[in-house]
Amino acid sequence: MVAMRIRDACLAAVCLLAMTSASLAGDPTLLGFGLGFFDETFLDPRIAFFKVDYNRPHYPATDMRLEVHGGYNFLPTPDIYGRLHPTAGVEVTSSGGTWIGAGIAYDVNVGPLHVTPKFEPGLFMPGDGKRLNYPLEFRTQLELSYEFADRSRFGVAISHLSNAQLAEKVYNKPNPGADIISIYYRFPLEAWFPG
Repeated sequence: MVAMRIRDACLAAVCLLAMTSASLAGDPTLLGFGLGFFDETFLDPRIAFFKVDYNRPHYPATDMRLEVHGGYNFLPTPDIYGRLHPTAGVEVTSSGGTWIGAGIAYDVNVGPLHVTPKFEPGLFMPGDGKRLNYPLEFRTQLELSYEFADRSRFGVAISHLSNAQLAEKVYNKPNPGADIISIYYRFPLEAWFPG
């Protein structure tokens, strides 16, 4: 069952990758791999959209993520104001939880450092792990990364999954949320597929 979910999630990621990385002018399209802790309790920001109900049980798991950060910039403003890119990804936890979605990433850099908040609506299947009580889960993320000379990046991020109280409104169930801490490595897709 978990293997089928992983296979289906990978197929969906390939489709999202094809849609997001169409040949559009701009920055390089980045393919990224992330590894982290799902439903972590080490860091408790309790601010804005990172609020988690810590009175409920936690189901920590290893979190693996594959994503694409499109090179196209939606903003007509100069780069000093940042760039708004399409993004898509799939993540799978060691307990069989799967999330797949697409959205936007706002990329601001100061020299080689990048600060990148993201917002991605997506579908979540809990597997044997934490139940978030609604299939539509919004993934918000804040990432800090360093860009190397070859345009690849290494970074750390904190993410949050939440259904924005939809579970409460529709099913009269709580919105427990889940936080994820991850490390990422991203590299230009052109490195694998030149031209």
